[in-house]
Amino acid sequence: MFALLLDFIFALLFANTLVQVFREEHWDLVMQSRDLSGLVFFYGSIAFILLFKDIFGRSLGKLLLAMTIREIENLEQRPSTTVLVQRNILLLLFPVEGVIVLRDAYARRLADKWWKTVVLDDQKAMRGTLRILLGNIILFGFFSIAILFQRSGIEKTAAYQTAEQAIRSHQPLISLLKQSPEIEEPEMHLDLRENAENPSLVRARIGDEETGKEVTVSLTFRKNPPGWEVLNIEVKPIGEAED
Repeated sequence: MFALLLDFIFALLFANTLVQVFREEHWDLVMQSRDLSGLVFFYGSIAFILLFKDIFGRSLGKLLLAMTIREIENLEQRPSTTVLVQRNILLLLFPVEGVIVLRDAYARRLADKWWKTVVLDDQKAMRGTLRILLGNIILFGFFSIAILFQRSGIEKTAAYQTAEQAIRSHQPLISLLKQSPEIEEPEMHLDLRENAENPSLVRARIGDEETGKEVTVSLTFRKNPPGWEVLNIEVKPIGEAED
């Protein structure tokens, strides 16, 4: 069960990473009009990974826990790819599978009983230190990708683009933007409710880290038509903003 939990976590991280990498333009507005069909890609990715996770005789979770799948009638034989996929179809009956695992003396899934398979300790598994290292590398990779695409995700929002236009046309910042045209370190907090009590915020730095300005743009969401309206632009020196 713990291996399955690890597999689900990795599938969730992978699906979330795909969403971040392939975010569409103005995804913050698209989220407002998205129906259930818009979730097919996210949940479909998770289902696909869970369905085919054992095609090499073990999933990533089993690899990290030094486990493998074998035929119960021949413990040296790995089940066929077809069987390995078919046994994962029964994950759709996860509540039933969970009850059966808890009640079975050998903690076998219903799928293992149907397809005559068993999960065993892998005698040829990597050393524990290497498995821990591999797990850390995988997690670090997911988080690195998330950080790498964070700015891209922010810049694709209609909220950020509206705030950027407001910043570049804000009279007190024009001279500074001529010297330092780049908008650095963007941060964003969005509330997609119309007329929300607290406004959405886009923060960024203009200029260098010592003498630049921190700019905070307050926005509110409007539904008809979907878009963002700038409420206020606040400009502070970097040192004053940190205080």
